Amino acid sequence: MLRFCAQTTFSQSKILIRPLNQKDITSKLKAISSCTSILSRNYAVKLTEEDNKLECIYKGPLTPQIKGVKVFSLSSSAAGLLAQPIIIREAATIGSTSLLVALCSVVGFFTFVTPVLLHIITKKYVTEIHYDPTTSTYTATTINFFLAKKKLDFKVEDVEVPEIPGMFTTLKAKGTPLFIEARHFNDPLHYAKMMGYDKPMDFKLGDNSEDPSK
Repeated sequence: MLRFCAQTTFSQSKILIRPLNQKDITSKLKAISSCTSILSRNYAVKLTEEDNKLECIYKGPLTPQIKGVKVFSLSSSAAGLLAQPIIIREAATIGSTSLLVALCSVVGFFTFVTPVLLHIITKKYVTEIHYDPTTSTYTATTINFFLAKKKLDFKVEDVEVPEIPGMFTTLKAKGTPLFIEARHFNDPLHYAKMMGYDKPMDFKLGDNSEDPSK
């Protein structure tokens, strides 16, 4: 009799509790799904707006090679720094001062000088250029010393083409030298605008305001 009463009370409590739990769970699941759908919709709209806003008009073809060389250089420099105390200790046991100086100079050259030289050469190389048609702004992307992307926003008015271009320098945007190649633009009109080819040519034949009697 007691067993029968216990079974009936337990079954009744399950019947009372189960609908409540299912309602709570379903309501919570509906709220979570609605929140996730709203967040995903807003995030997708932001991504599409950013993608449509900027247009990639240039890609540097040597970007993978430059990244690979810089990665190798930085890794070799790190290995040189780690091995330098061991090399100095082993060279000191020999007792030759000239050998110690030669080893330190070689290790120091490959550890410090090589990454700096590579950075000086490659810091002007433009990997990508994006164009914002709403503001007529260009965004040039370069690589810094630690392989991080460095972006520079400029307009056509900020571009200066040097009369005598320096080493690996095509133009200067806001005073920053950049190296680009004309044949890798999706639209050559952008390159023409940057270089000032759409402006009237100045042949620099002299100043006409000078007094002809002189």
